[in-house]
Amino acid sequence: PDPFHEPGRPVPEGVPLMLRTLFIEEARTQVGRNASVTGACCLVLLGFLGLWWLLADVPALAGLMQLASMAVIIAIPVAVMVQVAVDYWQSMYGQRGYLTMAVPVRGRVHFAAKALYACVVVLVEGAICLGGLIAWCAVLAHSIGSTTEDVLQPVLWAIDTAGPGKTALFVLIVLIGLFSLVIEVGAVMSIGGQGRFNHLGFGAPMIGLVLLYAVNQVLALIAVLFVPLSMDVTTGDFTSQMMWPQFLEALRTGVQPSVIGVGSVVVGPVLAVVLAWWAVRAIEQHTSLR
Repeated sequence: PDPFHEPGRPVPEGVPLMLRTLFIEEARTQVGRNASVTGACCLVLLGFLGLWWLLADVPALAGLMQLASMAVIIAIPVAVMVQVAVDYWQSMYGQRGYLTMAVPVRGRVHFAAKALYACVVVLVEGAICLGGLIAWCAVLAHSIGSTTEDVLQPVLWAIDTAGPGKTALFVLIVLIGLFSLVIEVGAVMSIGGQGRFNHLGFGAPMIGLVLLYAVNQVLALIAVLFVPLSMDVTTGDFTSQMMWPQFLEALRTGVQPSVIGVGSVVVGPVLAVVLAWWAVRAIEQHTSLR
């Protein structure tokens, strides 16, 4: 019998050990493919950057290479994360799912291992993109006869103005948002993998992702307006004011609000927790292999 569907089945001993083992297996299975996609994209990026460097004196072609290289930088993490998402679906609900479900651990351990691997991939791809952006700025500096430091001056000024504390907080918020998005996408795919959605095939998670985007936007707007957490645009400090009264005043008088709500930063983590709980329940009780 399927170990995930046995009523009252206890959590097996050594869950941390199984989590580590499944994470290592996830990495062993995917690292090669992810590295191949990343390497191919990096080679294309280097080609475009090299042509941009050589054609700096030909504005039309240089501008084309500039746009193409930026498109590749954006495409690198997107391509790899799509690859990770496809592997998640195939290993959980495709033919490989039979082997996955034969492992004597509960569904939450599988979900945690795969989500953890995806978060590590996000960190790696983010670092690669950061390097690509610095290289892009270096070539831009060459094309306009300036230095890389001058091109990066606005960013450096913003970091210096914000200080190390706020800069670290901003980086932390971005990382939490990315990790939350990874968990949300994986959770929606598992929720769409339930037996009642079997007739939709891969269309179920696709519909779920569209709904996820809509729900995220609505909840983010509500949080921005009504959560008592804002940033003062004049001082850059965080306050406990709610943006809603000033938003109404702006609609009435046209005066710009002095505070901007930042409550949306809590939407991602909260939604990720809720969807992860739902996904684990779906995996352990309603999984239907294709």
